Amino acid sequence: MTPLVVKRRIVGLFLFIALSVLALGGRLFFLQVLQSDDYQQQALENRLREIYIQPTRGTIYDREGKKLAFDISVDTVVANPAQVVDKESTAQRLAEVLGLDGQEVLEKLSRHSAFEWVKRKIDPDVAQEVRELGLDGIYLLEETKRYYPEGVVAAHLLGFAGIDNQGLEGIEVTYDGQLRGSLGRVLGESTALGTDIPGGFKKYIPSRDGHNLILTIDKVIQYIVERELDQIMLEFGAKSAIIIVTDPSTGEVLAMGTRPTYNPNDPLSAPDNWRNLAIWYNYEPGSTFKIVTAAAALEEGVVSESDGFFCKGAITVSGATINCVAAHGSQSLADVVKNSCNVGFVTIGQRLGKESLYKYIEAFGFGKPTGVSLPGEEGGILLPKNQVGPVELANNAFGYGVAVTPIQMVSMAGAVANDGVLLQPQIVREVRDHEGNLVQGFKPKPFGQVISKETARQLSGYLQLVIAEGTGRSAAVPGYNLAGKTGTAEKLEQGHYTGDKHVASFLGYGPVDDPKLAILVVVDEPQGAYFGSLVAAPAFKAVMAESLQYLGVPPTEKSTEEEEAEVYVPVPNVVNLPLSEAKTILGEAGLGNRLEREGTLIIDQMPRAGAKVEMGTEVILYLWDGEEPLPQQDEGQVMVPNLKGKTIREAAQILSDLDLLLQAEGTGLAVWQDPAPLTVVSVGSLVEVKFAPPTS
Repeated sequence: MTPLVVKRRIVGLFLFIALSVLALGGRLFFLQVLQSDDYQQQALENRLREIYIQPTRGTIYDREGKKLAFDISVDTVVANPAQVVDKESTAQRLAEVLGLDGQEVLEKLSRHSAFEWVKRKIDPDVAQEVRELGLDGIYLLEETKRYYPEGVVAAHLLGFAGIDNQGLEGIEVTYDGQLRGSLGRVLGESTALGTDIPGGFKKYIPSRDGHNLILTIDKVIQYIVERELDQIMLEFGAKSAIIIVTDPSTGEVLAMGTRPTYNPNDPLSAPDNWRNLAIWYNYEPGSTFKIVTAAAALEEGVVSESDGFFCKGAITVSGATINCVAAHGSQSLADVVKNSCNVGFVTIGQRLGKESLYKYIEAFGFGKPTGVSLPGEEGGILLPKNQVGPVELANNAFGYGVAVTPIQMVSMAGAVANDGVLLQPQIVREVRDHEGNLVQGFKPKPFGQVISKETARQLSGYLQLVIAEGTGRSAAVPGYNLAGKTGTAEKLEQGHYTGDKHVASFLGYGPVDDPKLAILVVVDEPQGAYFGSLVAAPAFKAVMAESLQYLGVPPTEKSTEEEEAEVYVPVPNVVNLPLSEAKTILGEAGLGNRLEREGTLIIDQMPRAGAKVEMGTEVILYLWDGEEPLPQQDEGQVMVPNLKGKTIREAAQILSDLDLLLQAEGTGLAVWQDPAPLTVVSVGSLVEVKFAPPTS
C-alpha cells in the first residue's frame, strides 16, 4: 500500500469522525435545546400522579325548601399496587371484607400502576373494617354519594344518579349539567414505586359544586299522593296506578306518583320499575276525553244548552253498533255530560265533524309531548285524519281510538280550569348556585287560548254536575264545588278490546270558582271493581280534600241537608235489569255490589230501591239463572201492562213495581211481549220482552 493511499484513508477516517461528532452534537442540540420543554413535560407526566376530586352535586328541594335529594360523604377503597407487598394475602383479606371475588382483587393489585379503584362508595361500617385491617398500599378516599331521604317518595320524578354522580333518570338526568358541577384534581410527583417525591411538583385544582334545584313539587301533597297510590294497589290489585296534581293557574306539577315504584337509593333492586308512567304510558282515556269533545262543540256552537238528545241504549254508525252504559232516554246537553252518555257524545261528534274535532284535540296538546322537563315523555297516538271515517270519528268523540298520556290529560283539564288557556307543565321553579344566587327562574309558559273563557266556564258548570248529581258523586268533597269526569275504558290488545281488562280514571279540578288543583287518577287493570267512579274517584276525593285543607283553601258554606246529600245516596232500582247494566247503574251511583247465587237476571236487591245509604255501600243482588224454580211469592194476581215503546230501564221499573220479573232480549225500545198486555198473571211471574232500535 503506497503512502498516498494510507494518507487518503486517514483523511477519510478523520472526516467520518468529524461528521459523526457533528451529527451527534446536532442531535444533542435538538434534543436538549430545541425539544427540551417537550421532554421535560413528558418526564413530569411520567412522575405525576393525578387524582380526580368529585364535586358536590347540587341539592334538590321541594317548593317549600325541603330537601328531596342531596350528597353525603362516603369512603371508597383504592390501592397503590406498587406499595402492596404481599399481594395474595392483601387481596384475600380485602375481598372478604368488601364482599368481592378474591381473584379479581388480586388482578387489580398485580397491575403496574400507582392507582386502582377497588370498591367505590362503601357503607361506613365496612369502611371501618378496612381501616382496622391496616393493609399496606390500601387507602380510603372520600367521595360523595347521592341520597334520597324520603326513599320512594317522588322516585320517578326525581330519578337517580350513578356511581360517578351522573344523572341517569328523572330530573337528575334532565338537569345533569347544572347539578353535576365540574371535577377537581390533585397533581403530585411520585417515584416508580408510587411514593411521593420530597419537594416535588404539587398542584391542586378545586372542584366546582353543582347548582341547586327548587322544584314545583310540594312534599306534603306528594306524601298524600303516595299514600293513596299504595291504597289503590292494596285494594284493587292493579297492574299500575298514576296520580298527578297540578296548579292549573301556573302549570306547576305539585305531585306526581306512580306504582309500581322503586327506591332511588337502591335503584338496581327494581330496574323494571324505572319508567315514569305519568309521562310515558299511552292509554285510551274513555269518558274523561269527553271533556275535549264537549269543549269543542260548545266553542264551535254546534250544541247549546237548550238542545235535546235521545239515548235508546245504543247508536248505529255506518253499520257498527256503539253501546251506551244504559238507555238514558231524552236528555239535555247537561244530562249528556252528567250521565256520560256515549250516544249523546257520538251525536255531538257527528255534528262537529273530524276537522273541527281534530282541531281541538291538537290544540289541547294531544299527539305531541308537552315538553315537561322529564326524560322519556311520549306524545300519545292520533289516527291520521285521512284514516278517520264515521266510525273512528264516533269512537274519538267518547275517548276511544285515541291514545293519550296522563300528563297530557291533566294539562287539558288545567286548561279548562284556567279559563281556556293551556300551559306547559312545569317541574322546576328555580336554579340557584351553591351560594344561593339565582341562576335561572321559570315562569308559566302558555301554549295558547284553546277555548274562550265563556266556553270554559260553561263547561265547568256541566262538569260540576257530574260530581254533584252524576257519575262522579263518589268524588265529592263536602264544602267544595268541584268539577270532574269519570272514565272507564276497555283495553285494546292486539287490535281487539279485551272486555275483561280496563283502565279506570277520574279527572277533575276545583274549587270551580277559583281552581287551585287539577288532579288525575289513572288505575290500570284493577281487579274486581273497574268503574272509574268506584276505583279512581275515591282517591281523587282523598287527595283533593286533604290538599285543599293543607293549602288553607276555605270551603263554601253549605247547609246540613246538602252535606248529608253528598254523603248519603238513594239506592237505584236494579231489579229485572241484566247484571252488567245493574253494575253500571250502581257504579254510577257510587255504590258497590255483592252477588248472591248465580245467574244473569236480578230478581231482588237489598237494600231496597229508594233507601238512602252511604257512598260505597254494597248492594246485595239476588240472581236467577233461568233454570231453577223462581222463589215463592206472596199470593195475588196482577195485570200485565203494555210495555211497547219502553226502554229496558223503564220496563224493568214498571214490572218491578208490580212484582213481576223481566226477561229482556235485544236493545232499544220494546216491540213484543209475552204475556200480552192486560193479561192477568200471578205475582212473581216472568214477562218476556223483545227490544229493538226504533226505525227512525
